[in-house]
Amino acid sequence: MERIKQNTKNLESEINERLFTDVELKENLKKFELFFRDCLTSDSPLLNKVLKYVFDRKGKRMRPICVFLAAAATQRPLVEATFIGAAAIEMIHTASLIHDDVVDSSDMRRGNKSVNAEWSSQIAVLTGDYLLAKALRLVTKHGLFDFTSIMAKPICEMSEGEMLQIEQSRTQNTDEQTYLSIIRKKTAAIVGTSMEIGAKSTGGEHIAKLMYDIGENIGMAFQIKDDVFDYQKTNLLGKPTGNDIIERKMTLPLIHALRQAKPDERKSVLKHVAEAATNTENVSKVRDFVVKNHGTESAMSVAATYVDKAIELISTLDDSPAKLMLTELSRYVTSRRK
Repeated sequence: MERIKQNTKNLESEINERLFTDVELKENLKKFELFFRDCLTSDSPLLNKVLKYVFDRKGKRMRPICVFLAAAATQRPLVEATFIGAAAIEMIHTASLIHDDVVDSSDMRRGNKSVNAEWSSQIAVLTGDYLLAKALRLVTKHGLFDFTSIMAKPICEMSEGEMLQIEQSRTQNTDEQTYLSIIRKKTAAIVGTSMEIGAKSTGGEHIAKLMYDIGENIGMAFQIKDDVFDYQKTNLLGKPTGNDIIERKMTLPLIHALRQAKPDERKSVLKHVAEAATNTENVSKVRDFVVKNHGTESAMSVAATYVDKAIELISTLDDSPAKLMLTELSRYVTSRRK
């Protein structure tokens, strides 16, 4: 466990070194952490304990980073609305992770016990619900009603994407387009929304749609890379590998590998996937099949097309330090080691 935590820390150092070369961005992220912690308070001692547990095990803060970079790309000063938008987005994202762990019965999150494992599924669901409501309350309290309508879209889409994924896991007939639709709803939409809110927070409505598109492409590449990680034998971030197989999720590496299989082999592999939850040896069999048939490599080729698209869109922005960091962020999401 200590090794997992240390490698998580190393990853945070890596993203700091590669992206946070701008002193102003570093300072804004420090301010964000203080602001975000202040927002996570309630009248319930138990809820405060759970929220502190979640806060202390924070992730890479990729979505707030997207908010700040998009705001900076307008070349206007960051304002209170920027921090409010970043905090609300991170609350929504955190709520989705907590709910996902309940849906997937996951015991681990970022190298530590998930909320549902540390307490219960009931407490996890209520904590997620609280964070969603808190996000909406935060933006309406400050009169940012346009943020409310913008954020409502990814909240709906995340639920739709999860339902579609559950449905597809039962039928095992997910094709590439359906998979891409799922991750666009579950992951890319909130990244795109982060960029859109960042731009709008500083009055950059003229580039808000462009920023959404940049974020969506970055989010697509990010999720494909995450799904490729599941086919590694070890994952230093503490997320169990092979979990997608056990949960019968048809992600891009498997979809592409199955294209290379003969009908009998395809039938056999899908049987292994269907029985992986009760026979963990099948996880290794499916993983070996995907690697042998270049499923991970093929999936990464698709991820690269989204990175290229994001960089192409970024190139249309006016030159600024934020523009350079957005390009670096785009490259980072597929080059990251874990």
